Amino acid sequence: MQPNCSSLLPPKPRRHLTEKHRRQQMKGLYGCLASLVPREKSLEKSPAFDVLDHATNYIKQLESNVNELKARKDSLQLPVLIDVSESERGESLEVNIVYGLEKKEVMKMHEVFRILQEEGAEVVSATDSTVGLKIYHTIICKV
Repeated sequence: MQPNCSSLLPPKPRRHLTEKHRRQQMKGLYGCLASLVPREKSLEKSPAFDVLDHATNYIKQLESNVNELKARKDSLQLPVLIDVSESERGESLEVNIVYGLEKKEVMKMHEVFRILQEEGAEVVSATDSTVGLKIYHTIICKV
């Protein structure tokens, strides 16, 4: 004997109340979500899909901000790397300096030039470039 499908469902008044309670809960949750995201316009009276769409975009923006801040934090923790190499004949010197963009106030290139000149090196050329969050300096000197 097969069970009657209608006997598995709660009685109509109870189903109606359960559904009404579910809708009220969902409305409350959408209102709570709308209150957590910055408003371009009032989202509290907007349809649910507008609230969800706006919240999704906001969360993606926050993720992007977090990734950018992590990259900046990593650049602050980068050490200053200095590599000095001499040409085969010993006539020239190449100084490469790499550091994080956030440390640009710390690095005083005029002091580097002064030290090189005090040591008897003549600066022939100096270049710098910024790639991402790193600054690269290359100084070529005649010894």
